[in-house]
Amino acid sequence: MLKEHGIVIEVKDQFAIIQTQARNSCGQCAAGCGTAMFGQKVVQVKALNHKGAKVGDQVVIGLEEPALLKSSLALYFLPILSLFVAAMVVASLQLPESLTMLAALVGLLAGLKWAKRLMGKMSEDRRYQPIVLQTE
Repeated sequence: MLKEHGIVIEVKDQFAIIQTQARNSCGQCAAGCGTAMFGQKVVQVKALNHKGAKVGDQVVIGLEEPALLKSSLALYFLPILSLFVAAMVVASLQLPESLTMLAALVGLLAGLKWAKRLMGKMSEDRRYQPIVLQTE
């Protein structure tokens, strides 16, 4: 399970809005890779609040790895897959290259729309939502 610390800034029904700090990928600010120069970004996350956290509480939220993997695949893989499929279909018809490029663009846009719809359905599924694991 992936875990992150944050502060509850709002409570709505069974959900809590948690404010966290997005970190660079390695967590080594002094590593000199350049990611530290842009500063840390504040992120708000909506999490299921079964622990009854209140505004101002410091909490630990968690998300299962399979949920993150599936949503990442939907968000990144589907648009690229649809781009390549559309381009290969049109290219196999031996049409002009400009039509192949146009088909790739249409495939990308269709894949993005498909991913958006799928992400909307996944966001309603409790298996893909972060949860408040504990209050500190």
